[in-house]
Amino acid sequence: MRDAFPAILAIVLGVMILQLGNGLIGVLVPLRMGLEGLSPTMVGVVATFYSFGFLIGCLLVPRMVRGIGHIRTFAVFAAAVSASTLGLTLGIDWVLWGGLRFLMGICMAGLFSVAESWIVAQAPQPIRGRVLSLYMISNKLTLAGGQMLLAIGDPMGTGFFLLISVCASLSLIPVALTRAVTPPPPTVATMSLKEVYGIAPAALIGCFATGIMNAAVIGITPLYGLQIGMAAGPIAALVSVMQIGSLLAQWPMGWLSDRIDRRRVIVAGLLVVLAASLAIALVGPSLPNWAMYGLFAIWGATGLSVYALCIAHASDFAEPGQMVPLTSTLLLAWAIGSTIGPLLATLVMELIGPAGLFLYAAAISGATGGFVAYRMTRRAAKPADLREKFVNVPATSPQAMKLDPRTPMADDESGPGVK
Repeated sequence: MRDAFPAILAIVLGVMILQLGNGLIGVLVPLRMGLEGLSPTMVGVVATFYSFGFLIGCLLVPRMVRGIGHIRTFAVFAAAVSASTLGLTLGIDWVLWGGLRFLMGICMAGLFSVAESWIVAQAPQPIRGRVLSLYMISNKLTLAGGQMLLAIGDPMGTGFFLLISVCASLSLIPVALTRAVTPPPPTVATMSLKEVYGIAPAALIGCFATGIMNAAVIGITPLYGLQIGMAAGPIAALVSVMQIGSLLAQWPMGWLSDRIDRRRVIVAGLLVVLAASLAIALVGPSLPNWAMYGLFAIWGATGLSVYALCIAHASDFAEPGQMVPLTSTLLLAWAIGSTIGPLLATLVMELIGPAGLFLYAAAISGATGGFVAYRMTRRAAKPADLREKFVNVPATSPQAMKLDPRTPMADDESGPGVK
């Protein structure tokens, strides 16, 4: 079992380097577009292109890996991210940036899929929970760290784009140096949306709604901050504290959901999102920065935790053999929502100003909370002693779902020393 850790750590390190650049570019692109005078709708279009590329990448990557292998696929996608980032320096044009962000979305989905399928193959069943925790914590911390890098430079220059390109290139080094045996090609097993709705309606609607809401808030907050007069550093902090808030809150919320009806925790979290969104929309611009950081941390702590709670709720009602296709379909529902959300949110901002982003989030969270509360009247919760424990699963690729200890390990995915 100890032999697996060097390979796992090498791949996790590669993903951490990627996430450093990914966190930075996620804040830099909408902020730079806003500084250049592009409309909120154009910013939303570019964000939507990235999410659509991510969705396509989740579906297409397994075929590519089967053709050329894991290391070559990782190298191709890392090189494409590096080159696409440099392409953003050619000029500020929403069509160019939308196309490049679409390509980056495909590549990032591919990079996560390859890395996570490798981690799955290396992680023996008894330690998959610990590996997933390590992976989640490192992901969140480096993503938040990348976002905060914006506070130390000029978003109008090319330096940040060069740094992101370097991160994509450097992520290749630990992966290429690993001596781990190449795992089987990743697969994407899914169920129909109708089947998933039949198993866990609240989970399906919850995952879709969090995609619509979270992708908009995370992707468009830099533009919101710019429109209310904040500088680049505080804007970066707003996005970063959301990630830190979710890192700190997901396990306590999961612990609580193991003891009561998970849907109660989901509804409570969405109500907090509703309240925080209304506060930000109505009085946010008049608050000092420290108070804004607090509101955004609360928003992230609850809003970014709902997805994993929905996955846990669905898992309570799934048969063991359904876990991978069920959770993969829930991820795809989240990804479909994330392709819609940024554009819808920016259209609202065009109509009523920067407050529109969080009035939009309030509407989505309120409607979703109402639906989940309704579902609580239609079916009783599964008894706590018959449920698996909460697991914090990231929305990165279908392969991450296989790290979930609740998921039976297939014979061709057994890690070293596992028979």
